[in-house]
Order: sequence, then structure tokens, then C-alpha cells
Amino acid sequence: MRRAASIAGVALLLVGLGACTTTTTSGTTDSTSAIPNDLLHDRGRAATAIEGIEGAVGATPARVTEVDVYPEYLITEVQDPAIPDHIDRYEWRDGEVPTPEPVSLSGPQEDVEASLFPTSAVNWRQLPSMVADAERAALHNKPLRIEQPRASYVTVDRSTSTTDDGRVLIRIYISGPRRSGYVEMDASGAIRSVNVN
Repeated sequence: MRRAASIAGVALLLVGLGACTTTTTSGTTDSTSAIPNDLLHDRGRAATAIEGIEGAVGATPARVTEVDVYPEYLITEVQDPAIPDHIDRYEWRDGEVPTPEPVSLSGPQEDVEASLFPTSAVNWRQLPSMVADAERAALHNKPLRIEQPRASYVTVDRSTSTTDDGRVLIRIYISGPRRSGYVEMDASGAIRSVNVN
């Protein structure tokens, strides 16, 4: 009787263990966790968006005239690598890049060419560090500062000023409860100016 009870107990234990499952996680992430949450503040998120645009355009690096980065999405105007006098507006949002829209151009093609720069001109993975530096600079700026500074968007374009020699500039727009402004940087993240209104 005891032996039968022991065998029954072991059988129940084995059945119970068989019903238990353990889940191990590999180093991969699912598609939803790979979608950027904050392109301005989360490391690598803006780079993911730029890579999505490059994939849609079919060029790495892509040649762009301007890049506007917001916390949830990115918009840029990109040269068509197959038809260089065409510029199209691309948007990246939630991991998706819809069909681009044509950009209406005016003026000579030389001006368009002069405004283009490669997406590789900026280290997009470092954008959150640049944003943090800009927020810190705005907080400590004198005589005017921005309390509780928070970046709201970033613009990247090529300067048309003759004194800038066509360099790529980054402007990080910052707001607070009482004041707002922007911090201008070069493509490496070096601060050129802090402007508080």
C-alpha cells in the first residue's frame, strides 16, 4: 500500500513538473519593443528612424536637405538617387515609412544641390547626448535661462551662410514653463550658441 502510494506520488510529481514550463528569452526583441519611444531622448532611436528612411529611399547614406526630429516621428526631404532633380518628403513614424510626397522646388538646381548633405554627416545615435547637452546649456545660460528645460524638436540642415562654409547645423528647440529658445550646434555636437527668449 505504501509502495503504491509512493509510486502514485512520484507520478503526480512528474505530471506536475511536465505541466510547468519555463520560458527563456533570447537576446532578440520583438517588433513592438524595437519601435522608438522618444527619438530625442532615447539613445539609438533617431538612428533607427534614419535607417528606416534610408531603406525606403534605397540609399545609404541618403542625401537630404533638412531633417526635423520630434519625439514620436521624423520628417525629411530626400533627393531621389535615381532622379537627382527630384526631392521627396519622407516621414518615419512608429517604424513605418509611408509613400513619400513630392516637394515643389523653385530656383536653380545648383541651390538645391548646395543644400543637400548626407545622412552620415550626423551621428544620429548621439542625438540624445546632444539634446541633453543643449538642455543643460539652456538651464545654465546667463543672463536668461530656461527652467525645467525639455527639448521639443530638432532641425538639421546645411547652412547657406558664407561664413559657415556650408557646414551642417543642428538646432535643438527647448521649452520650459516660463521661457523657450534653441541651442545651435555643429554636426559634432559642439555648441555654437544658446538663444533664450
